[in-house]
Amino acid sequence: MSIVVFTDIDDTLIQTKRKCENGNGAEMAVTAIDKEAQPASFSSAGQLHFYHWCNDQRLIPVTGRNKEALDRVSLSFDTYKVIDHGAIILDKENKIEADWLQLLTRESNQWQEILDQYVEDVLAIITEQGLSLRCRVISDFGFPCYISIKGESTDLLRLDGIAERFCQQAENARVHINGKNMALLPPYACKKRAVEFLQKILIAAHSNLLFLGVGDSNSDLAFMSSCHFQVIPSVSQISQDKLL
Repeated sequence: MSIVVFTDIDDTLIQTKRKCENGNGAEMAVTAIDKEAQPASFSSAGQLHFYHWCNDQRLIPVTGRNKEALDRVSLSFDTYKVIDHGAIILDKENKIEADWLQLLTRESNQWQEILDQYVEDVLAIITEQGLSLRCRVISDFGFPCYISIKGESTDLLRLDGIAERFCQQAENARVHINGKNMALLPPYACKKRAVEFLQKILIAAHSNLLFLGVGDSNSDLAFMSSCHFQVIPSVSQISQDKLL
């Protein structure tokens, strides 16, 4: 039986200096850089050992990062990649998987104007209330993937009305919040759907597979539930909200 590991990246395999247990990044390996090529995220020896074990199996990242941000992670991923919160699936050649491309093209067309309007609405609230937030549509490979809102977590709470209205926009439209990050996700930006799509492809080629789902965030639970086993970091949003 072969093992396939679907894993989140940030706060699972890597984390920012602020979130490192020792508080200063000491004895932590740099595993991601920012746009200025400065150290941005780190991994412990245990995280790196776990990553290498997963990579000895078949490791597929499932991340909110876009391709540019994923390229700044030093960990290598040599097979499929689920990026942009599930909006895009890349094949081994880093091209959008052909069948997924057809789905994405059809479903994303109607959302560009909707996402642009929500960005305008959020920016208006930010200006009116003087919030310490920034907001934009994250696009990748020419497709609008989701809305990213970042800033003070207390200010994000002031957007509850926008978040509720967005979820009512369409069935399976969702809002993801973790710390200082909020994402407004159209229905096609769905990690669970992307993972299940890849599982069908993998099973068609090799029927005897065992799937592990790894993640730290409550929003990861959906795709993890599509796997045979779920693996959760001991320090995570899931362990704090669901297990304690």
